[in-house]
Amino acid sequence: MTLYCRATLNYFAGGVLAPIEVEILDGRSLGRLSWRENGFELLQHESMLKSWATIPNDSAHYDEMGGLARELTGCDAVTYYPALVRSPKAAASSEDLNPVQIVHSDYTESYRGMIEDSSHPYRAILDPFMEQAGVSGGDIEKARRIVTLQFWRNIGPKVMDYPLTFCDANTVSRLSLTPVLVPEYGGLVTQFESFAVAPPCSATEHRWVTFPVMTRDEVVAFRSYDSDMENSGEPFWTPHTAFADPTVSPDAPARASVEMRAICLFAP
Repeated sequence: MTLYCRATLNYFAGGVLAPIEVEILDGRSLGRLSWRENGFELLQHESMLKSWATIPNDSAHYDEMGGLARELTGCDAVTYYPALVRSPKAAASSEDLNPVQIVHSDYTESYRGMIEDSSHPYRAILDPFMEQAGVSGGDIEKARRIVTLQFWRNIGPKVMDYPLTFCDANTVSRLSLTPVLVPEYGGLVTQFESFAVAPPCSATEHRWVTFPVMTRDEVVAFRSYDSDMENSGEPFWTPHTAFADPTVSPDAPARASVEMRAICLFAP
């Protein structure tokens, strides 16, 4: 187990940000991590895309990531949330596409009901991708289990200013999570709930991990929701955040990354 750095992360306490210094471990030194057991894992995955300039409209990207989601979960069908690119160019069109520097996990217990509700604004975002994937609202409603995985890939320099760090879900209590409404994101009306995370009781309570110098042939899969885990009272959340990397120079290249949420459906 190797310490990568000590860095300041922005937690959420009493409605305001609470900067806390924590230890962040080098995930490459930890051996096997699993999205099922820990909430996240690093995978070797070479993309067939020739250029990332076509994201988020390149169907080939959805097809290959959907294949990876099926492989990891064993699900029967996959649909998607639109892929997001975070880079200086993307952020020029929407500040939401800057690296997110708040400790959070994307979805709460309201997630399944939200994507089942055909009148919810979030479904207006999902519906075109559901149609493309051959998934109906009825398929979501009847699904025995729903798992949503996020895939994060570095498409810029290996050394960057604001990399991503992930927290072992087993070290974060539900009591430390506060639902926060996100009314819009990236110019889209979303109206979804996200978890903001309260500061830990000690600097080592939460187990933070990063994967330094990620290449374009690597991807981190991390869990946003799992209906089975919700029903059994297990941690379906995976807190994560961008952080200012203290090991790199102040003029380190800006991060460029792509992320996508795959909604995995299990037949009844």
